[in-house]
Amino acid sequence: MGDDAVHELTAAYALDALDQAEARAYERHLAHCERCRRELATLAAAAVALAFAAPEAEPPPDLRGRILAAARAERPNVVPLPPRLRPTAVRVLAVAASAAAVGLGAWNVVLHGQLDRSHEALRSVAVHGAAGSVVVGGGGQGTLVLANLAAPPAGKTYEAWVIDRGRAEPAGVFAGGKTVVVSLRRELPRGAIVGVTIERTGGVRQPTSKPIITSAPV
Repeated sequence: MGDDAVHELTAAYALDALDQAEARAYERHLAHCERCRRELATLAAAAVALAFAAPEAEPPPDLRGRILAAARAERPNVVPLPPRLRPTAVRVLAVAASAAAVGLGAWNVVLHGQLDRSHEALRSVAVHGAAGSVVVGGGGQGTLVLANLAAPPAGKTYEAWVIDRGRAEPAGVFAGGKTVVVSLRRELPRGAIVGVTIERTGGVRQPTSKPIITSAPV
């Protein structure tokens, strides 16, 4: 798998949507890719923000019974050893497996430590006018996360703005939807706010109306 293809797996990894082989390949890449670590930290925080933005849902009454029934039906994952495998060979395999487990465990601790440090720099800033938040990462990188946003009128689009000391800079256009995640194209200086207006399709260079969605200062 090429580097470009691996980079594209970041969002799916943040949502736990990769199969085991893809996840392991991505984690090997993640260990030495600063770009993907930054993107993963931001997307993971965005996924958490979406969870808080969504309304609470009551689980079906029979859910617990279905889970227990599925667990009872699961076959035990036991692999019998070949009868001719001598005790010496078993010991060698056990030592090799232990060494591999220690190595993977150490790598796992390092990787998660790197991700934890990335998460320490993240902040979630509330927005007004819609359900969601702005997730702010290191270096002023920002992600606007909104939920249940109605589609804009025909011929119109939503446009995000980074507003700092009265000056608005365009930061991306987007449509509505149940889940909206916008990686802002402008860095967020300390004290700036994020605003959203409705503009003509394609966006404009300056807002033509008062923002309908605004964040608290970042």
